[in-house]
Amino acid sequence: MKLCLGCNQEKPRDAYYPRKNRKNGMESRCKDCYKIYKTRYRNNNRELIRAQNKRRVPGWDIDRYNQQLELQNNVCAVCGDSEPAARDWCQDHNHDTNEPRGLLCNRCNAGLGYFRDNPEYLQSAIDYLKKWQ
Repeated sequence: MKLCLGCNQEKPRDAYYPRKNRKNGMESRCKDCYKIYKTRYRNNNRELIRAQNKRRVPGWDIDRYNQQLELQNNVCAVCGDSEPAARDWCQDHNHDTNEPRGLLCNRCNAGLGYFRDNPEYLQSAIDYLKKWQ
């Protein structure tokens, strides 16, 4: 049994998420309290989390992201859609050089990924679609 710091109730060990860096190997809040805590944290720190996420992609930070979005007039660099189709725009970059390229909607980013960023594959797909129009 362990005391939850959220609800102050004694609960069995399986009511807690594992946490390797804790002395006892468990979160200090039970699973229910932890979910509430994380939701509140995310809601109260949206901009901080957003800025931290922008640094995860090589070559991008929140300033670069905001500048690029303004340059693109708040639309996808590929399709021109004004909705990112996910929570936020995808930060596209060259996977060999890590050079930032632009901001894409989720669909276009996935499409480039499926075509392995290969222009020849994309051209082949264009030719195929034109053939069947």
